[in-house]
Amino acid sequence: MAKASNEFAAQNEIDVEKPEKVIPSLCEGFVLGRRRSSYGFTNCILYALGVGASQDPLDATDLQYTYENHENFTPLPTFGCVIPEMQLTFDGLQRCPGLPDFNPMMLLHGEHKLILPAPLPVNEEVEAVAKIKNVFDKKSGALVIIQTDVYSIATGSLICVNEASLFIRGIGGFGGLSGSKQKKPIQIPARPPDHIFTKKTVPNQALIYRLCGDYNPLHVDPEMAALGGFNSPILHGLCFFGIAGLGVVRTACRGDANSIKSIEARFSNAVIPGQTLKVEIWEESGDCLFRVINMDTQKECVSNGLATLRNSSASKL
Repeated sequence: MAKASNEFAAQNEIDVEKPEKVIPSLCEGFVLGRRRSSYGFTNCILYALGVGASQDPLDATDLQYTYENHENFTPLPTFGCVIPEMQLTFDGLQRCPGLPDFNPMMLLHGEHKLILPAPLPVNEEVEAVAKIKNVFDKKSGALVIIQTDVYSIATGSLICVNEASLFIRGIGGFGGLSGSKQKKPIQIPARPPDHIFTKKTVPNQALIYRLCGDYNPLHVDPEMAALGGFNSPILHGLCFFGIAGLGVVRTACRGDANSIKSIEARFSNAVIPGQTLKVEIWEESGDCLFRVINMDTQKECVSNGLATLRNSSASKL
């Protein structure tokens, strides 16, 4: 985010010898860090462009997310995913006394949930507090659940909550709980989707999106992508999560970005910048269920998608 302060006050910030295996008791509750920052309309616009809004500058549909003088200008709801800086999490994981050293290229973003207690303001000074909520042993790796709360510095009110499920390959088998019953899969209705939103990503999509604060070289450097086991740089999971959110806003929410109060999904398969994504959306009792199909590979890249709405009248059911 823009204008991040140099403050990086974090509890448990001590020099420790890294363990050979994950020690859950030293991970869960560990505060990864606190950081203050501010954002404004330029950050909101950059994010919207990063998830494919206003690809056609002559189409006025998305200008309410990409033009600050539009009468209905507002951030997209999934902008809340990038208000806390990704580096806050990465730096904290490297310092956590319960995690062994690991190659950052072996870290994958498995699931994400965003909670919005109120519509996002266009400008705000915030403080983000990130901590490890849970650690699960998946044998081939460790599933680390990170919760990041973002507060308004001016009012102390909660702006948003991000819960990220990060899978770190190669550090599993430490004997911890598997978390296998943590969450039930979302059942997609048998009927055809109520809405379909298609977005062709552009070849430099990751180069645009990374300017929102996720500078992981996996998404830009072919050599680093190869270290992670990919043939080429892949698109950020939160980028096509944002594309799915844009699809829900444009269709089920009738363009009202403030309708969404929470949105969550699982990242199922990688996406290469330039590929075309199809968001399938079902309206169910005031919620929206969704998935994303990569039209180039015919594989599901987002599953278990759920968006809850502030006003069920936005839903047809």
